[in-house]
This record gives sequence, structure tokens and C-alpha cells, in this order.
Amino acid sequence: MEKGGVFLKERFLQHKSMLIFLAVYTAGFLLLSQLALYVTPFLIASAIAVVMKPLYDFFRRKFNFRSTFAATVITLFLFGIVFAVIGFLLYLVLRQGFSLFDSYGYLMDDFLKSPNLYEQIRASLMSGNLMATVSDVASTLFQLIPLVIIFVVITFALTVWLLHHMGELKVFLLKKIGESRRDIAEKVLSNGYALVRRFIRSYLILYVITFAEAVFIFYLTGVEYPLAFAFITAVADVLPILGPGVVFIPFGIGFILQGNYISGITLLIFFILTGILRQIMEPKIVSDSVKIHPLVVMSGIYLSIAAMNLWILFYVLVLSLLIKVLTVSGVFAAKACE
Repeated sequence: MEKGGVFLKERFLQHKSMLIFLAVYTAGFLLLSQLALYVTPFLIASAIAVVMKPLYDFFRRKFNFRSTFAATVITLFLFGIVFAVIGFLLYLVLRQGFSLFDSYGYLMDDFLKSPNLYEQIRASLMSGNLMATVSDVASTLFQLIPLVIIFVVITFALTVWLLHHMGELKVFLLKKIGESRRDIAEKVLSNGYALVRRFIRSYLILYVITFAEAVFIFYLTGVEYPLAFAFITAVADVLPILGPGVVFIPFGIGFILQGNYISGITLLIFFILTGILRQIMEPKIVSDSVKIHPLVVMSGIYLSIAAMNLWILFYVLVLSLLIKVLTVSGVFAAKACE
């Protein structure tokens, strides 16, 4: 019994730093998840700054641009592309919607000619339900539009600031840490930066694969503007559970309603196959890129789907990345992570 107690005490001391880190990380993650709406601009700006840092360094080195000018130009260029793509995709979606409306306009005519429609509208007006709904929708829109504008402006400003001051922030953090731990801190920052870039690249690869699959199936089934809608599908792949189904399912149902059963059923089957393929490929690609065990990635995906909570996947992946960075940098002993 005494030997067993000594053994447990040694194991606890060996893993003490890991347990403290896990407790602090969990508390911090829970806090951030509750404050997601408020910290999202900073997180997005940080991710953009990390990804665009090589391009920023290239512009400064190649063209001798001033730091603020280079950061502003790169951020403007990126945001310009994003909004141009969003505008074009909205145009395509509206055009496709009007096309469907032209095809099924007779259903709307039949609905408007319904003898009970006038009485239903009158009853809603008398009860105040319709006006209350319209008022709520209008109020939500008036609140949402300024919020979106402020969100974009803050994200833009933060991205420029982080690109411009990233080097200074690194120096500031190293000074605060002190001489004794500076070497380890530099390793953590360097390894963390490299690992985050590889992690983002691995998911970009997955989204490119989704895009290529969607282009193929949209061409095969005769969907108009296959490249544009394939891009929407790749973006929708970020969403949990449905993912590409946000695009595949409406198109599949639309084809079936038009009597094109082969294309409709093909799209719905392909949506299921894409989901299965994604679950097989994601653990492999992510684990190979950041050297995390595939079982960890698979566990995060399973728990996220089972709980229908995307935060669980983020929790597992970020925790795995941090442990990997701290282990490679020598903060944690390799044996303590086994």
C-alpha cells in the first residue's frame, strides 16, 4: 500500500504541470465560448494576420513598403476579394431563386387566389400577430445591419494593427517573460506559429477537395453556375452536421420537384457519400499535417456530432495543438504526454 501511494504521488507530480495547464485551458476556453460574440473579431483578425504574415513580409522586403502601408494594402486586398465573392454569390443565389420562382410561379398564383387568404390576413391583423411579427423582423434588421458594419470595421482595423505590430508584440512578450525562460518562449512562439499555419492549411486542403467534388457533381447533374455553387458548398462545409448539405439538399429537392429524378437523387446520394468521405479523410489529413494522433481528431469529430456542438471539436483540436506545441518546445516532458 505504501509503495502504491508513493507511486501515485510520483505520477501526480510528474503530470502536475499538465493537470494545471488542462484546468486553466478549460476555464479559459469556457470563458471564451461564452464571450464568442465579443472576441470573434480578434480571433478572425489573428488568424488572418498569421496566414498573411509571409505575404506582408514579402511586400516589405521586395518593394520596401512601409509597415502600415503594407498591412493596409494586404488587408484591403483580402477584404475586397471576400466581399466581391460574397456579392457575386448573393447575385447567383438571387438569380437562381428568381428562376425557381418563374418555374413555380403558378403555385403562388393559386395561393393568392385562395378564398381563405383574405380572411386569414384580416384575422392576423385584428389579432396583432402579423404586425408584431413584421415589427420584430424590421427591428432585428435595423439592429443587425449596424452590428455587421461595426464587426467588419473592427476586424479590418485589428488585422492591420496585428500585421503591423506582430514583431513588436513578440518582442514585448519575450521581455515580460524574462531572460531565464526566453529560449523556451521563443520555441513556443515559433513552433506555435508553424503549427497553426499547418493546421489552417490542412483544413484549406479539405475545403479544396470539397470544392472539387462539388464542381464535378454539379457539372454532372446540370446545375447552373457549378463553380460558384461549388464555392458556396466549400464554405458551407465549415458548418457542423449538414455542411455541404446546405447546398446539395435544396438542389436535390428542386430537381425532384421539377421531375428530374435522376439528378435529384444523385445529388442527395452524393451528399451522403461526401459526408462519409469527409469523416474518413479529415482525421488523416489533419493528423498528418500537425502530427496529432488520428484517434484524437476522430474523437473530437464524434463528440461534436453526438452533442451537436461545434465548440467540442474546437476544444479538442486546440487542446491537442497546444499540448503538441508545448511538448515540442520542451515545456512538457514527452513521457508526460504519453
